[in-house]
Amino acid sequence: MNRKIIALILISCNCILVGTSAVAVAATNNLSSATNSPQFIGTTRLSGQTRYETAKVISEYYNNGKVKNLILSTGNEFADALSASVLAHEKEAPILLVDSSVDSSKDAFDYVIQHLDLTGTIYIIGGIGIIGTEFETKLNELGFKNVVRIAGIDRYDTSYKIANSLNDITVSTVVISSGEQYPDALSISSIAANKGWPILLSPHDELPQAMKSFLLAKKPSQVYITGGKGVILDNVKSEISRLLPQANIERLSGESRFDTNALIAETFAPNPSVVYLATGYGFADALAGSTVAAKNGDPIIFVDPSVPTLPKSVANYFGELYANNSNPNLVSLGGSGVVTDEIIKSSRDLLLGTANGTSIYSIADITATVTQNESYSLPTTVRAKLYNSDTINVPVQWNSKIIDTSSIGASSYDGVVDGYGKAVKLNLTIEKPIVDAVTNPTLISQFSTTFDSTMGNRTENILLAAKALDGKLLAPGEKFSFNESVGERTAEAGYKEALIIVGNTYTPGLGGGICQVSSTLYNAVILAHLEILERHPHSLPVDYVPSGQDATVSFPILDFRFRNNTDANLLIRSFIKGNTLTCQLYRKTEN
Repeated sequence: MNRKIIALILISCNCILVGTSAVAVAATNNLSSATNSPQFIGTTRLSGQTRYETAKVISEYYNNGKVKNLILSTGNEFADALSASVLAHEKEAPILLVDSSVDSSKDAFDYVIQHLDLTGTIYIIGGIGIIGTEFETKLNELGFKNVVRIAGIDRYDTSYKIANSLNDITVSTVVISSGEQYPDALSISSIAANKGWPILLSPHDELPQAMKSFLLAKKPSQVYITGGKGVILDNVKSEISRLLPQANIERLSGESRFDTNALIAETFAPNPSVVYLATGYGFADALAGSTVAAKNGDPIIFVDPSVPTLPKSVANYFGELYANNSNPNLVSLGGSGVVTDEIIKSSRDLLLGTANGTSIYSIADITATVTQNESYSLPTTVRAKLYNSDTINVPVQWNSKIIDTSSIGASSYDGVVDGYGKAVKLNLTIEKPIVDAVTNPTLISQFSTTFDSTMGNRTENILLAAKALDGKLLAPGEKFSFNESVGERTAEAGYKEALIIVGNTYTPGLGGGICQVSSTLYNAVILAHLEILERHPHSLPVDYVPSGQDATVSFPILDFRFRNNTDANLLIRSFIKGNTLTCQLYRKTEN
């Protein structure tokens, strides 16, 4: 194993010891030996620089010696591999991810060469359109002759072929999951694998004939459908009932992927020895980790990497584990960009009982700006983020009740919120009007959003983009382009790596955070009734603007553009005070 991977596995390990100082522990391949006393929760991070290296690190953690079997699955598509966890557990085989070519799949081949017995078997999941024949050729050249490809005509057929390849010919329980989405199948993957339940993939609207044949042949007495009616329709459940009139058919579903995930964990893992944390917006890390989690039937719990707290249903599950005196260790699947250090800390707090779901996690500093001699009253409530990701208003008591706005300058006020151990800060700035009184422009719209200023890279990106927009003047009829005004987001331009949304996944990328600037400006433009020429919503919800009022940008493909359809020049002001971004539009007439 190379030194970098050793560091990723071992140095990342740490623990909490209640009432004493923290000590370091090393990861071990003996997953059943993890310390699990009421005073101890160990944490381990398994990650690499890419999803492929992460899968290798997880496989090293699963078995750092020789293996007799292993599974190769694509890291680019989720469908074919969703059912592979059950086969992997039966064969005691790690799941390695490969890219579209042999040359770009070095991590997987490194593990094969270092750990697979020459007489062992490699199972390739999926057809040659997903994993090409060059992989079999390369494996044969390396001396590995036992290569078995399991592939059907589509993802559904592949899942049946995987199920039929299992050794257990008697199947008492079957899991039906969507083949069109990955979260629900991955939520139950480690549980089903541990118990030997085949996972069959289904379209949302009807049972394929192959599935009907499988169910009639096996006649399971229990069928679990994962996901809600929007994922797998009720008529699919009815079809199963007609095929298997004696079977108990149960739907496991919640309002979101996180709710379904937590429900499955509550149902089948009420006292786990380990909880595996993975992003709920990507399949690769959870898929690779499913074999590890399946050893003891431990759950894979989904988290949202865009926030430092837990989904409400997950927070409730962790609270139940604490109430039941269960103290599972934590294993993070993936780097700090997908399972953040803050999420790990929140998880430990809940599992140790030092916080519960409705405890206050944080209250962001407040900033306010008023003009000289303008009346201002301190707010009676502030917004608090809870451990369960809810945001609520809570009463606050300030150290001063009288605000003097007669003098230009900045001042700070401390507040106290019951149940929150830190001081609440309000930074007040008293200033002259922002614009030059000689030109006397008229403010026609203004919109502000807040951000977490402790997220350094994201904050720097917001500052850069806001500065690029500030002072821009648009003539009557002139078109505005966000991408042209801000420019390409590059390291040379000063942009940092922070989380961005790509499809349904949060992933690190240059310029993460600038969409808050484009969205803030978009809302100011809406208020000014200007003509929108181009605007794109995010593929996942964002919390800094009202739902449906965001504007994502991606150079050079996605842009936010509008036209100055007034008869006057328009001045854009874009500035930051504390953790508040403000965009203003002024009507500027020539003198």
